Formats: sequence, structure tokens, C-alpha cells
Amino acid sequence: HVNEISKHPRIDVERVRNIKYLHEFDRELQAPVWGYPTETAYYRDASAIDSIFAIKIPFFAIQAEDDPISVKEALPYNEIKQTPYGVMCTTSWGGHLSWFEFGGTRWFTKPITTFLIKMATEVDLDAPFKIAGDDPRGKDQEIHSQDANVDPALNFVPMRRKLELPIVPFSDIWKSTGADLDN
Repeated sequence: HVNEISKHPRIDVERVRNIKYLHEFDRELQAPVWGYPTETAYYRDASAIDSIFAIKIPFFAIQAEDDPISVKEALPYNEIKQTPYGVMCTTSWGGHLSWFEFGGTRWFTKPITTFLIKMATEVDLDAPFKIAGDDPRGKDQEIHSQDANVDPALNFVPMRRKLELPIVPFSDIWKSTGADLDN
């Protein structure tokens, strides 16, 4: 691909030839091609961490700690702890391609299915939930489903994340599928 790479004005072909590590690839190719000044600027912009606080419905995040692309040190543990909507499951292995099993099956479908079934059958989505110590005075804060579009005492407004979707209760989404929540 030297002919194609050498056509790009911000890429130094000799530096590309000396790449040994993934972050060097991102520094020498990804960042310049997409207009980022550094690979870390590229990583920040590609990250979904800031978007976690914009999610206002229950969600399940699953991540392998040995993923060479999305490394353990970058996982949003603190962000997940601060949102009442998220649950994160991490595994010590699984890689980047999602937990292959013998026989061609994939392990990740099991915990995801379990989460969705629990949400549909055991969680009262209209009940208020408490966020321990989230109030500035150190008191627990109670959020009601009709207030789901209000951040529970969070003041952080992500600068780059501008997508705004209407807030629809999970129970309404589930009902729209025709599924019976009682069975």
C-alpha cells in the first residue's frame, strides 16, 4: 500500500515502515488521515465514555479485559458507577472478537439474554430508584420514571456528544414489540 499511503500529504512513509505497535499505527496513519493532531486526541474522540451519561434507559455493557483494542485500563468503571442506568460485566478473557466457544457459538449472547429477560420480567421500570449519595448534600436521591429525562444531580455535559433522542420508557418500547410483559 506504499503507493496509496505516499499520496497522503500528512503521512511520512518511512515512519510508517518503522511501526511496531498499534499506538504507533494510530499516531502515524489514523490520526493524520482523520485530521487529529495526536493519537490520544483520536482515542478521546473515538471513545464512548462521555456518552454514558447521556443514556437514560437501562443498558448492559460487556467487555473482555484482554481486548487488545479496548484495553482494561480504558474501561469506564467510574462512569458506570455514577449512572443508575448501566451495568457492566467484564471477563478476564474474550479478546476483541467476542468470546468464541467450541462448536461455533458465542458466549456473550448468554449474559445479554439473561439481562434482557430480567429487565422484561423482574424489573419494575415505573418504580423510583435510589442513587446512593448522589445528592450534593450526601443524601440518597430518588428518581421517578417520569423524570427519566433529567440527569440525577449530574452537572457534566459532554461537549462533543450532541445526539439527542426522545426519552421513551423501556416498558413502552417492550410493549411496542407486542410482547407480553406479564408472561
